[in-house]
This record gives sequence, structure tokens and C-alpha cells, in this order.
Amino acid sequence: MERRTDSPLVDIHLVTQPTLWPVFLTSALIGVSLLGAQGALSTFVRTDRALYGYGLSLTSATASYLIGGYVLSLLVGAATFARISASFTPRLVLVGATGMIGAGYLGLVLLHANMVEVTTCMVIAGLGSGALVAALPAAAASAAPIGETAMATGLTNMTKTVGGSFASAAFAIALVQGVTSGTAAPMSGYITVWLICSGTAVVALITLLTVPKVAFTTSPDSHALPEEEITA
Repeated sequence: MERRTDSPLVDIHLVTQPTLWPVFLTSALIGVSLLGAQGALSTFVRTDRALYGYGLSLTSATASYLIGGYVLSLLVGAATFARISASFTPRLVLVGATGMIGAGYLGLVLLHANMVEVTTCMVIAGLGSGALVAALPAAAASAAPIGETAMATGLTNMTKTVGGSFASAAFAIALVQGVTSGTAAPMSGYITVWLICSGTAVVALITLLTVPKVAFTTSPDSHALPEEEITA
């Protein structure tokens, strides 16, 4: 039905273009960790280590510093993306950013005993996430055909939100599995969340390495003048 209208709500044609579908797929995969994993982080750092044997026993106030450090790393990653991408190809920058996300969450699986370890892992993941938050809409806008820039960037945000929404639901299920007493989620649930976040980043990285060469490049007709303007 969307293909039959001149002004579709969601332009399916854009989703299938070789220059754009890698952007949308990467956005959905990154949304898993960017939007879906923060609830798990908040509950883990506030879990009483003396009572459950894991967690950081932080209060709401001290936990906010850790989460604030993660948010600040997102800002730094987004702010430095343009400077870094000026020296490297967009694909290479995106591959490096997804690698940082995968490394950060995989590090959490191994290093989560104290605030320094958790903060370091989250900052690494945050720098990569921030770079992607800045890069993906720009990549979509560059690759979009003329007149479709808003649709392409909107689809990038939509797929990121969809990925995060599904992840939030899946992570909630993972965290409640095995709870027999008390209110703390089992450690196995947190490990599952971090492994999924790392795994989706690896899948995004592989996607970036294997997609067609035309991906993450300017669409041939993205900056072309409409035919009626040429003939005028």
C-alpha cells in the first residue's frame, strides 16, 4: 500500500536501496544497546553487593555520576565524529564505533566488580554510541535521493527506536528469569543483556564490512537537479 501512494508515511523504496538499507540495519542494531540496556545498568549498579554477591551497592545519587559519565561519553563521541571522519572514510569510522560498543559491553561481562571497571566499559561503549548517533543520520541524508532527506533521516531514528523497544522488552524478560526471592535480578540476566548488546554490535560491524561498496556513499541522484529544472 505504501508503494502505491506518491507521499507514503514510510517509503519502503528507501529501505531497499543499497545505499540506505545498511544505515537502517545498523541503526536498529545499535538501538539495542543505546536505548535498551540503560535500565539494566541502573539496576545493576544499585544492587546490594553484600546481600546478593554482585552489583556496586550505589545509591541513587552515586549511580547518577556513573550514568552521567556514560552520557558525557556519548556527547564526546558525537562531537568528535566530524573531526575523525574528515581523516577516514565513513565506513571505517562506523566500523570503529561499533567495535567500541562491542568491546565495551563484552568488557562488562568480564569486568563489573567495581565502579572503575564498570565506568571504563561504559565510557568505551558510550564513545562508540555517540559517534554512531551523529554518523547514521548524516550517512542517511548523504545517501538519500533528492527530496527524500527528511524521510531517510526519520527512518534512521525510527529503526533505532524499534531496535531499542524490542531490546527493552527482551531484556526485561531476561532480568526476571530466575528471580526466586527479593527484588534483585539474577547475575545471569545481566550477563545475557551485556552479551546481546555486544553481539548486536558485532553483527552491525560485520554488516558494515560486507555491505555493497555503494553503501554509506552519496546517492548518484541525491544532489542531481530535477529533470524539469534541467530542461527549463
